[in-house]
Amino acid sequence: MTIVKINLHKVHAERDLQAKGGQVKINNTASIKNVEEMEFSSEGKKGLRFTFTFDCDYQPNLGKIAVEGQVLFVESEENVKTILDSWNKDKKVPQEYMEQIVNAVLHKGNIQAVKISEEVNLPSPLPLPKLRKTA
Repeated sequence: MTIVKINLHKVHAERDLQAKGGQVKINNTASIKNVEEMEFSSEGKKGLRFTFTFDCDYQPNLGKIAVEGQVLFVESEENVKTILDSWNKDKKVPQEYMEQIVNAVLHKGNIQAVKISEEVNLPSPLPLPKLRKTA
């Protein structure tokens, strides 16, 4: 499978200015909302579009970051049919494809969330490296 591109079409962030400080827990979730065939083909290959959401939820009620987009990829006609059949039947993607798609979503989503968290003054959803004094 070849991921061609990852497009974002929605980015949303909010911070509750009334929230009290203290211990913050960040829950990151990535999910596939839809799978559809793209108007693309080359000899023996077809394209699919995976629509996804990536959410960072800051608890207790400190804020939220939401990213939505699409992963575009190309695969053999036979495998595209297998993926579409599985999605249309059970709303599931076969494991060998799901792993690569979710990793792409996590990569893009986390990068966007780190950038956005800085702008709305939320903690980074990923631990950033820190320099430590050595003895």
